[in-house]
Amino acid sequence: MEATKAKVLVYGSINIDDFYVVPHIVRSGETISSTSYTVSAGGKGANQSVALGRAGANVFHAGKIGKDGEWVRKIMEDAGVDTTYIQVAEKEATGRAIIQLSEESHDNSIVLFPGTNHTVVIEEARQVLSNFGKGDWIVIQNEISSGGEIMRAAKERGMTICFNPSPMTPDLPKQYPLHLVDYLLINEIEAQGLYSYLTSPKSDADSVTSSSHITASESFPVLEKAYEKISGIIITLGGDGLVARFRINEEDEKMKEFRMGIVKGNVVNTTGAGDTFSGYFVANLVRNQELNKRFNPEQLQAALLEASHAASLAVGKEGAMDSIPIKNNVDIAIRTKQNVD
Repeated sequence: MEATKAKVLVYGSINIDDFYVVPHIVRSGETISSTSYTVSAGGKGANQSVALGRAGANVFHAGKIGKDGEWVRKIMEDAGVDTTYIQVAEKEATGRAIIQLSEESHDNSIVLFPGTNHTVVIEEARQVLSNFGKGDWIVIQNEISSGGEIMRAAKERGMTICFNPSPMTPDLPKQYPLHLVDYLLINEIEAQGLYSYLTSPKSDADSVTSSSHITASESFPVLEKAYEKISGIIITLGGDGLVARFRINEEDEKMKEFRMGIVKGNVVNTTGAGDTFSGYFVANLVRNQELNKRFNPEQLQAALLEASHAASLAVGKEGAMDSIPIKNNVDIAIRTKQNVD
């Protein structure tokens, strides 16, 4: 299969984000007026699909929206996403995030309504997956129902699995067959949560709790031992860049470590950085993959670099989906500022 023909399926959430700018986060029993209100398209799944589309990948999105979310589908299509497998529910509403942004403290408060995102069932997913197979990729997050079952079904079809376990819910390791994951994309807090789950006595390991004293480097040996077939673990460190380990050859016991600082840039809003990074990282690998061959260190380094530059451009603009850059702008950024801190 040629790289240009490889398909990427994002099976994930689609949200409508309602932003309210308020003097302060509303207190119990209090009524206040908002000074500003905006609506935008969102959801980690939709954001990552748009990032893949703008990166030039052959990307398909599967998920559910209500009739109130048809306009979000149009935005995704304009970004190059094939929305054939997005279903429209007759009665349920699209998932929503109600976000208060405080002028006083610059903090936010978010109320999530899962809506149609939590009506995804495995029977529907199997029909979608019948159109994909070996050489194709699937990208999954933790914002839809039946995610673990979808992961198992995708692996049965020989797909490469990229998992971004966000949000990190207490029962996530029990819901998802993490041993089937090929590429795990997590931040430092999520790494700490998995470390805690994997190192706790079985009687205590009923849920994920963060071990805030554990560094990314300390979590790697535990993650590698637990998921011994995994091809790559990427841990993003916010302003400190990232650290990643990849298994260059299938028989390698020890994974090769990569470190990369942040790309310098103006920071306006970090909301879309993680989803932009995920989409561009996967798009780069898919673009350069050869069937039945593993990626070499130079290819992996290039994927991390492209994703880092894309994320740097995203944080320089307002919004999440709106901030995701197009491939041409990322290419220019890479040519003009190769250095990272």
